[in-house]
Amino acid sequence: MLAGCGGGGAGRPGELSLWSNLEEDGQAYFPENVERPFERANPGIDLAVTYQPPEDLDRLVRIALQGGQGPDLIPTPGPAYARDYVDANMFAALDEYAERYGWRDKMLGWALDLGRFGENLYVVPNQFQTMLLFYNRTLMEEKGWEPPTDREELEGLAEEAMGQGIVPFAAGIGDEPPAVEWFPTVFWNHYSGPEALYAVLTGEASFTDPIFVEAIDLFARYVGNGWFGGSTERFFSNGFDAFHAEFGDGGAAMNMEGSWLMSNIDQFFGDAAGNGNDWDWAPLPPLREGVPPELYELGIGSTLSINSASEDPEAAAKFIDYLFSDTARATRWMADVPSAFNVPIPLQESDFPPSMDDRVARHLAALSQATEGGNFGYTAWTFWPAKSELYLYEEIQKVLTADMTPAEYCAGLDEVFREDMEEGEVPPILEPRNA
Repeated sequence: MLAGCGGGGAGRPGELSLWSNLEEDGQAYFPENVERPFERANPGIDLAVTYQPPEDLDRLVRIALQGGQGPDLIPTPGPAYARDYVDANMFAALDEYAERYGWRDKMLGWALDLGRFGENLYVVPNQFQTMLLFYNRTLMEEKGWEPPTDREELEGLAEEAMGQGIVPFAAGIGDEPPAVEWFPTVFWNHYSGPEALYAVLTGEASFTDPIFVEAIDLFARYVGNGWFGGSTERFFSNGFDAFHAEFGDGGAAMNMEGSWLMSNIDQFFGDAAGNGNDWDWAPLPPLREGVPPELYELGIGSTLSINSASEDPEAAAKFIDYLFSDTARATRWMADVPSAFNVPIPLQESDFPPSMDDRVARHLAALSQATEGGNFGYTAWTFWPAKSELYLYEEIQKVLTADMTPAEYCAGLDEVFREDMEEGEVPPILEPRNA
C-alpha cells in the first residue's frame, strides 16, 4: 500500500519529493510553471511531485509516515491536521529556515503564527481562503437590489426575492454533507463575532453561551424559511452543479460560499452557460450590531511541512521559500489558476498582472490586508479540532430537521470541544484585532 502511494521516502540529497493536493487545472499548470522554474533556479535539485486526491490526502500521509516513509515535503489540509504529526516528531522544526530566508517579512504575519506549536514553527500555510457573499450581478441590477450590508437588509432582500419566486441563496449539501459546516462558520463569525469565537476557542467561554445558540437558531430559521436552496428538502438534496446553475441562471440571487468558487464560477455565467448573466462578490454582512462590517473568516486550504526523516531538508526549505519569495511570480500563479495558489503574502491590487480578473484581485488584496491587520474570523475546518469539527457538521443536520434544538446542539458541541481541549487537540488560535 505504501509503495502504491508513490513519491515515497526521501532519497539521496538533491532528490526532493512533494505530495500535492492540486486538482486538474493546478496539476496541468504546475510542472512547467512552478516545478521546472524551481529546478532551474536551484541547480542540483530534482523535484518529484505526486498528486494525491484531496479527500484521501491526510489518510495517505498518515499511512506513509507511520511506516517510516512519505515525501520530503508533506502537505496537510490545515493546522488542526498537523498537530498529531508534530506530537509524533514527524515534522522538522522550521525556525532556522524562517530566520535565514526572512519568512516573517515575506509572508503575512499570522501565517507563521498559525504554524507554531509550542516554541517552534512546524507548518507553513500555502493556501488561504475565506467565505464570501457571491451575487448574480445582472439579476440584482435588473431588480434594483444591492448586496446587503447588515441583517435588516439581508432579511428584507430575502423576503422580497422569495415573494418573486427567486431563491435568496443558492445552496445545497446533496453532494457533500460535511459542506454544511460553511454555514455555522458564517453565522458564528457574523452573528457571534470574532471576539466571542476567540474566547470560546481558547477556553474562556462556552458554546452554550446565548450568543452562539442564537446564531445557530438564526441559521435554522433561515433554512426553514426556504432562504437556502428554496426549501429545507432542497437544501439537503441540491448538488453543487445544480445550485450553481440555478445561481448563474438567475433562479437564485446570492450564494454564501468559499472563495474557492472563483476557480470555476465562470462556467455558470455568461456565454459558457448560455445565460448572459454576470457575477460579483461582497463581504458577508454583519448579522448583529458590533460585528465588523468587513470581516473575513480565515481558512487554510493547505499547509506544507518538512518530513523529519528527509535526507535533504535544505532543499525542502528552498522550495517553501520559492513559493513566497517573489510577489510577481506568486501573483502570476494566482492569476493563471485562481484559488489554487493563494499563498498568504502581503498584496495590493496593483501587484496582480493585467490578465487577472479584477474581482479576484480585489478579493485577494482585501483578504490579505484585512487579515494582516488582525481583522479576521475563524473557519471550522481550520480552527476546530477533528472530533469537534465532526460533531459540528454531523449534528447540525438534526437541528435543521427539528430533531435537536440549537441549545442542545451547542451543549453537545461544548462537551466535545472540552474533551478536545483537555487532550491537547486544539490547533493554534490566532488573536483577532479586538479580542
